[in-house]
Amino acid sequence: MSSPDSGNDRVLIAHLNDLAERAIRNCTGCYSRFLDERQVFIANKTLLGRSDINVRLWGGYENAQRKICCVYPEWIEPDDSQVPIVCITYKYGNMVKLTHRDFLGAFMSCGIQRETVGDIIVGNGKTQAIVTDAISPILGQLTKIGRCGVKPTDAEPFDMPLQQNFREISGTVQSLRIDSVAALAIKESREKTVKILAQGHIELNYTEVTSPSLIVNEGDVFVVRGHGKFRLKMVTGLSKKGRLHILIEQYN
Repeated sequence: MSSPDSGNDRVLIAHLNDLAERAIRNCTGCYSRFLDERQVFIANKTLLGRSDINVRLWGGYENAQRKICCVYPEWIEPDDSQVPIVCITYKYGNMVKLTHRDFLGAFMSCGIQRETVGDIIVGNGKTQAIVTDAISPILGQLTKIGRCGVKPTDAEPFDMPLQQNFREISGTVQSLRIDSVAALAIKESREKTVKILAQGHIELNYTEVTSPSLIVNEGDVFVVRGHGKFRLKMVTGLSKKGRLHILIEQYN
């Protein structure tokens, strides 16, 4: 995972600021391509504090992981229907077993770029993919994923059932330092967690961290390599000994 000062991040921040300036100059909405979760986090940090623009991060449905950054002058309200994305629905037999990797591999074999494809939600006999409108004619003609025949259409709205399952972890910590919070999440000692940090095996908000003193705020996401992905949901109280009661969610 790249550091906050990496060249890729600087290029993204410059692109986001350019979107804002173009939106103001041209008095219209301007749109990025699909951003991954780390890039969405950077977009929030870069643009949401500005008073001269309106910003909407939209991936075709609420809680999408991959999203387009939509930037408007401050007097224009965001309109999700104007975002240049299309939902393509692929239908196939209920006995056919296809995976996210099958679909993404088929899409990439068409020569398109990853940032033109948003979330791909795979169901039983049906998969829906959110893509940019520029590539929808290409992906709308795919009639085979791997060795399986599929029937594509762009006439159906996104309606896949979504359920993000979490396992809740509760306990007390001395502080909201990353070493304390991560230690509770992975059920290890702080000393062991500090060693894991030093090895570069922990990411906070999609950025590799090594300092044990960094503070985790409510809503922050952290990943411990080999243990999973977590989110600090909330601080629920204070114990009689002055320790913090916290609730962590582990992504399943």
